[in-house]
Order: sequence, then structure tokens, then C-alpha cells
Amino acid sequence: MVFMPLFAACNSEDDAIVQGGEPQEVQVSISTRATADGDTWTWQNGDAINLYVMGYGSTSPTTTTLTYINGAWSTFIVTLPATVEACYPATATLTSFTIPENQVAGIAEADYMTTASSQQLNGNDLSLALVHRLCKVAVTISGYEDYSSTPAVESEVFYSYLTVNYNNDTWTGTGELTSVTPFKTESSADGHHTYQAIVAPASSYSPFMTLKVNGKDRTVNCNQALVSGNAYTFNLTVRNSDATTRSANTSDYELELVEVRDLNEE
Repeated sequence: MVFMPLFAACNSEDDAIVQGGEPQEVQVSISTRATADGDTWTWQNGDAINLYVMGYGSTSPTTTTLTYINGAWSTFIVTLPATVEACYPATATLTSFTIPENQVAGIAEADYMTTASSQQLNGNDLSLALVHRLCKVAVTISGYEDYSSTPAVESEVFYSYLTVNYNNDTWTGTGELTSVTPFKTESSADGHHTYQAIVAPASSYSPFMTLKVNGKDRTVNCNQALVSGNAYTFNLTVRNSDATTRSANTSDYELELVEVRDLNEE
């Protein structure tokens, strides 16, 4: 009877490694993309991820930052076999992240992702899939009621817990609710602007959003639970609180949930 040492059996010459042999250069590919505008986005030059690599014979992982340059991720060196975990962006860790307060230029850098579990690495190529851990919200002003003309809207912000941690198999936001300036798509013709942001998972938000309409402060609450890894689309109807025809018991806004989508489904 012949015993084969662990990892010695390989399917191809490229896969052949020597356990604890010479350090190897590893090329990474990542299928999951961060979200800039909620729909499509590709990795951009300068994007960076953190790898946590436990090489052969190591007692603790080494943190390595990889950068995306000209269509490919930078490589790293490790003694095989190894295990790898990863997170995006590189400002995060595997279990915590601070959500950026300013998302005006896009929400990609707020789209915190990690690997689902530690991945075994036996060769020179590593394919990673990252999992979205936070929530994407999109609110479109779908209508104005009891206004004689389209009102001026400004100072629009969402609210979120900025610190996100992983505890007891759950991603939760902690700390004080803080304003987050969203990525805005303007509609100059009818005032039906759309606002998008990445926020922490929460059972509800009060406030969820604030804005000024014709110079008056408005507060929008959200009773919808926001679950890790989901995208939520809402329509917002803004009502004129000064209209004489308006019932005293009518709210000055209506927030309607339009769609819930799993960000981690292809």
C-alpha cells in the first residue's frame, strides 16, 4: 500500500505543488463587483482589497493589500498550501467597517464585502467571490402633492449607523445615527430625483432621510427592516404641509417600498 501525502495528488502539472516548498506567486481574480450606481460597475484602477493569508507553517495570517491595475489584481507571494480570506475595500477588516459619510461621487467605496469563509489555496491561481454585507437603498421622489409648481429640493441626506461589526453570525450597525450624503441622479424636468446610498442593516430607521422642500425641513422615517446583502428601492411622495385642502391627519410624505433585491444573486 502506498500513502500519498496531503496535497500531493494533482490533476495537472500547473496544480503540482510541494507542501512547504518554495514560496509561490499567486494571481487573484474576483468575480463579485462593488456597486457604484446600483446597477453596473467594474473594478477601477486603484481599487484595493485586503487579503488575510495563512501560509504553510504559519501560526497567524498575514495581511496583504492587492491593487487593481490595468485589468488585473496585483499578485502576492505565499508558501503553499495556504488559506485565504478577503475584504473590500482595503480600509475594512473581515469583521468591521466604517461607512463613508460622503457618498456623493458614488457608493462603490461604501460597498463593504468579504469572503463567505476561508478558502483553500493549493496552486498559483485564486478565484474569489465576495459577499455584500451592507444594504443599498435608493429613493426616488415619485411625486409632489398640493404644490402649484415643482418645489425646490435640497440638503438631502440619509441616516445610518456608521460602524458595522460582525457578531453572532449577524452584521449590525452601532453608534449614533449619522447623516450620509447620497449619490444623486437629478431630474431637472420634474424634480423626480433619485438618491442612493449604502447603509448599515437595521430593523428600522428613524430618521431614514431628511431634506428641505421649498426651504422647509422634512423628515422621512422607514419602518422596513433592512437586511444585510439586500438592495431596497423606494418611491417617495412629498406633500405640501401648508396646503389648505390637506387633512389634518395626513402625513406630509409617503414612502412606498417598490422592490427588494438580493445583491449577492447574479
